[in-house]
Amino acid sequence: MPETMRALRYHGNQDLRLDHIPIPSLRPGWVKIKNAWAGVCGSDLHEYLVGPKNAPTKPHPVTGEQIPTIMGHEFSGRIVEIHDRVPAELGLEVGQKCAVFPVVTCRECVWCEKQLWGCCAQWGFLGYSGFGGGFAEYICVDARDVHIIPESIGLDVAALVEPLAVAWHAVNLGQAKPEDSVLVLGAGPIGIAVILCLRAQGVTNIAVSELSELRSEQARGAGATHVFNPKHDDVPTKAREASPDGWGPQVVFECAGVQPSMDAALGSVRGAGTVVNVGIFEKEITFNPNLINRRSLRYVGSNIYSREEFQGVIDAIADGRLKEPERMITAKISLEEGVEKGFKALLHKREKHVKILIGVDDDP
Repeated sequence: MPETMRALRYHGNQDLRLDHIPIPSLRPGWVKIKNAWAGVCGSDLHEYLVGPKNAPTKPHPVTGEQIPTIMGHEFSGRIVEIHDRVPAELGLEVGQKCAVFPVVTCRECVWCEKQLWGCCAQWGFLGYSGFGGGFAEYICVDARDVHIIPESIGLDVAALVEPLAVAWHAVNLGQAKPEDSVLVLGAGPIGIAVILCLRAQGVTNIAVSELSELRSEQARGAGATHVFNPKHDDVPTKAREASPDGWGPQVVFECAGVQPSMDAALGSVRGAGTVVNVGIFEKEITFNPNLINRRSLRYVGSNIYSREEFQGVIDAIADGRLKEPERMITAKISLEEGVEKGFKALLHKREKHVKILIGVDDDP
């Protein structure tokens, strides 16, 4: 094994560099993974564009690291080395395919016990918070965070487990029944993932609101039964028309993170329905809680998945409930192309892509 590796590291605002750094060493209870594929996440893109925000500029309380840090928390690979203190009951073996639960927390507070990771005061993610990331040839991680991927699942699809887990968690919170009508606002990566997860859980009446025609086509391919363009269509009216009883959707997933999307969510959902906030709002919005009060709505914030939900996505892909997740992949590029054809492509041609994967293994 060579002594150094290639790694795409975040040095600061719009400063992402391909560096050569030492390969990480095993710690007690950890395993070493040779990474295969890693997805560019919206949070990675946001960090690149307007950060440092989540990336630590002083030592992170858990990882002890600060920028420059390796980016990438949606990744897959194969186990290449196991520390002798890794418990045998975890069933880990060299050569196994894997995906990694990437949430970094203290593991001890009341919020960690409840798996409300975003509430932990020491919250972070593998990648920009430290401990290495997916945009590198190797990573060492706590063995407890390794999820084995069946050989029947490709490593490119395995790199989609993390964003699909975000959607799986949101769908679980929405509690949509198979007979319900659902509206998804925004057909970006998470919107498409929500559609796939809804279909996996038996929901078939899925309306989508999306400006981009390319993303609208991707939504139809993922299983959307009605697609609206908010530039031309009155979304609440269309959403009511798409529901069999004309009352509107029981559950709305806000995946766009913009004011018009929030307005459409509250205007579309039926009385006593549920709005699940999945998107991240970069700008402040106006929000009238009286709308929720008067119409007895349920408004739920959806953040990070549980460990069971992360594994649930793997199981759903393996048994065929979650169909064709690979349709999320719109480009595959090399580590050397990560900045120009990855981050910059998503900034300037975002509507053409759902998920760009960066290949970090010569033979993934």
